[in-house]
Amino acid sequence: MEFAIQQTYTDTFEHSFDDKGRITVPKEWRGDGFESRLHVIPSKEGCLKVYPGSYLANKRKRLDEDGAPINDPKRKALESLASIIQQVSPDSNHRISIKEKFRQRVGLSKNAALVGQADHFQIWDAKKWADRGGDELTLEEVAEQAGF
Repeated sequence: MEFAIQQTYTDTFEHSFDDKGRITVPKEWRGDGFESRLHVIPSKEGCLKVYPGSYLANKRKRLDEDGAPINDPKRKALESLASIIQQVSPDSNHRISIKEKFRQRVGLSKNAALVGQADHFQIWDAKKWADRGGDELTLEEVAEQAGF
């Protein structure tokens, strides 16, 4: 059985939005194993979460395989989520265009931090991200929290 290589979003990058609301996807998150269709979703955490297109498709496929009826609460939740997603694909300069309403909703200014989260990445206002102190974590701290 053959399957596609799925890459992991790691590290943190600082980029700026241009006047048209475009931001560059880091070169480390492009190429083999990374999907070109992405889903941008506002988060109550105060950032935008960006998932590869297959993430939502896989959730939908599991519901279909489980035989979830049309009125299933999980299916309804997925339908609600779909209504607030912006689909984007990088342009020839590797930029994605984020709608102004999405940027405003989570308080993004010109400078942003793109933060790898393994299966997705987040876009934070750079100052908000710095105030969170997320770059100061160590392997030992995370291992202790996660029980590794």
